[in-house]
Amino acid sequence: MTAGRVGLMARPLTRPELVAYGLAACYLLNDTEELITYTESSRWLSQRLPDWLPVPQWMRDGVSQNHVNLGVALIGAYWVGAAVDGRRTGGRSVFFQDALWAWGAHGFVHVGVSALRRGYTSGVATAPVVIGYWWWAERTLRSAGVPKLSSPPRAIGKGLAALAVAHGVAAVLERWLPDTGARLSR
Repeated sequence: MTAGRVGLMARPLTRPELVAYGLAACYLLNDTEELITYTESSRWLSQRLPDWLPVPQWMRDGVSQNHVNLGVALIGAYWVGAAVDGRRTGGRSVFFQDALWAWGAHGFVHVGVSALRRGYTSGVATAPVVIGYWWWAERTLRSAGVPKLSSPPRAIGKGLAALAVAHGVAAVLERWLPDTGARLSR
């Protein structure tokens, strides 16, 4: 009797598993860019918001690097959690497919914001990877026989809720935690 391989690579990955792991990898790439550049982009945006827009005090001058560090870690729980659920279900969960749809849409948001600015904004350098991954992932799941379960309105709602929770919790944690890292940008 021969011993079989043990662990993660005991067998080749299925296409839905590749898609699931791809979401986690794509998150790491895009959010690494945001870790480095988000503070400066948020400062630029905050200076151009209309006075009538209700903006929390902690966001009036952009967000701190500490906030970005915490926020990226917190939103990572959403994206990586969705990837884990996608792996667990072979891509057949509503949570995973909604997150996948929101992930792709968020890539277009990066491009749109940079077009409005007519210049660089945080996340746009890796947005083509985000959009390309999403396009590939959707087609790969369908070709693997995984039914489409995502709903764009629901996906956007969940994604925006996760983003709001990550920013809100980061704002609260900033008050209790010491600086979570040196300034990464500039």
